[in-house]
Amino acid sequence: MSRSASAVLGVLALAASASASHSLRRTSSHARVAAARRSDAVSGVAYYGYQNNTMNACGTISADSDMIIGIGPDFYGDIDTVSSKCFQHITVALASDPTTNVDVTLTDACDECGGDGNIYLSIAAFKALSGGSLEAGVLHVDWAFSSDTFANSGSTPSSTGSDDGDDEDCEDDQDGTDEQDGTATTAATSKAAAAPATSKGTAATATSKAAAAPSKAAPQPAAKTSTAKTSTPTKTSSSPSSDGWKITHALEGSAFLDFFNYDSGTGDNNGVANYVNGISTNLARTDGDQVVLAVNTTQNVETRKSLRLVSKTTYNAEDNNLFIFDIARMPAVCGTWPAVWFTGANWPYDGEIDVVEGVSLYEQNIYSVHTGDGCSIPKSAMSSMNLVTPVEATVTNCNANADPAACGFTDESKSTFGPSFNKAGGGVFALVFDTDVIQTYFFQANEVPADITSQSPTPSKWGAPRMSISSSTCDTSTNFKDLMMVVDTNLAGTFTEGVWGVAGAGGQVESCQKTTGVDTAAEYVQGHGSAFGDDAQWKINGFYIYSK
Repeated sequence: MSRSASAVLGVLALAASASASHSLRRTSSHARVAAARRSDAVSGVAYYGYQNNTMNACGTISADSDMIIGIGPDFYGDIDTVSSKCFQHITVALASDPTTNVDVTLTDACDECGGDGNIYLSIAAFKALSGGSLEAGVLHVDWAFSSDTFANSGSTPSSTGSDDGDDEDCEDDQDGTDEQDGTATTAATSKAAAAPATSKGTAATATSKAAAAPSKAAPQPAAKTSTAKTSTPTKTSSSPSSDGWKITHALEGSAFLDFFNYDSGTGDNNGVANYVNGISTNLARTDGDQVVLAVNTTQNVETRKSLRLVSKTTYNAEDNNLFIFDIARMPAVCGTWPAVWFTGANWPYDGEIDVVEGVSLYEQNIYSVHTGDGCSIPKSAMSSMNLVTPVEATVTNCNANADPAACGFTDESKSTFGPSFNKAGGGVFALVFDTDVIQTYFFQANEVPADITSQSPTPSKWGAPRMSISSSTCDTSTNFKDLMMVVDTNLAGTFTEGVWGVAGAGGQVESCQKTTGVDTAAEYVQGHGSAFGDDAQWKINGFYIYSK
């Protein structure tokens, strides 16, 4: 993120509009309906899911003790409507032992269970099949509709618990959410096998990005005070993708918010952000299927409340991770400096990887790495990245102490950041971080590969990456250590001030100085709170972490 003024001169949806639903979970297309012979057995994988008192696709609210099932759109039908199959009974049996089976009631659709025959079961139903435990994570099953059961849409599902939901609500709540205590929790359609996050190391600090003072002490993250009652469980896929990637964390809704600590203190790089706990201030919250990360809108302030989220888990090249960032909207207001990035505690010697970065009304995203000495990108490798332009084309050393703008790359596409990104409906960024390479990818909302939406990512089929750095010249194991994932919205600061009066910077046509009539970014942030409403928000569909 560290960038001098001279240096800077140089998201999962399938919908095409900014208001589209979260496509990892729901799409507006009509699904095919499976064969009419309900007695036909279907083979697949069963995940489990917590109900969280949210409305399901059939318009009712279930409990974890209810014996219920969610099925894929090929069998359910249009997942944005109440299916004609709602409340029918289904028999689910272990593929290895058909005598072990349960009777469950269809109450939900599962658009992200993967294969056509995959399902999710309530906690009670999963335990009944697995011998009373959730430890298996997934079960291989065969299932079929019970041919003699045709419950009507107004009936209560047959289960061990109660379900007093009303299907009339489904028309008014098709986003699958229900507000409780001021916090919107994610829909039951997203629930699948749970796998708690495990920390390899304590994320004790979030490193400053100041180019002018790279050695200044890193601020301490604030203690977590989340009021969320439950977290959306993580779906763990039954088998790796053809490239070997297997999902470990699906960060959506409250699970996303619980995955991070919240920094406190003044924004880095001489910014005027006042980082606060997002949960207690409600600046970090869920809204339907999305996570919203906001900025305070008080009109006149000395420092403006904003957010910097720092993951509790740290990452190393040896973990062999793939990160998918499904972003619907990002801050696009003069004076903002939003980013999704990774950093070690000892900057720059423990490394930094910037996946999403820009300022104000930039239209072009910047990908970059920063390290101490020992990491470089040959000119031949730079010239082979034909989807980006190096910020410093003649500098191959990534040592941020020598040149904080080195090893930064501006995307050639003018819809990868800011207003144009938002108008295009968002998109997906991806990062491969392993012992061989650091690579970043980007896909516009209507170009997201099907293997990403099905949670079986195959980067080998994605084409050329945006940024690609080989361990042969930049050893990812030694230059990047215990990286924390960070999502923040800094306000003003060195990068933002450096291009405040520059027309054309980052693809924006006019400078923010001319657009706002204010001399500095800091002055604009401090005195124009009303400008930092919806346009200054992150709206995130989900972050998805894979390993192999």
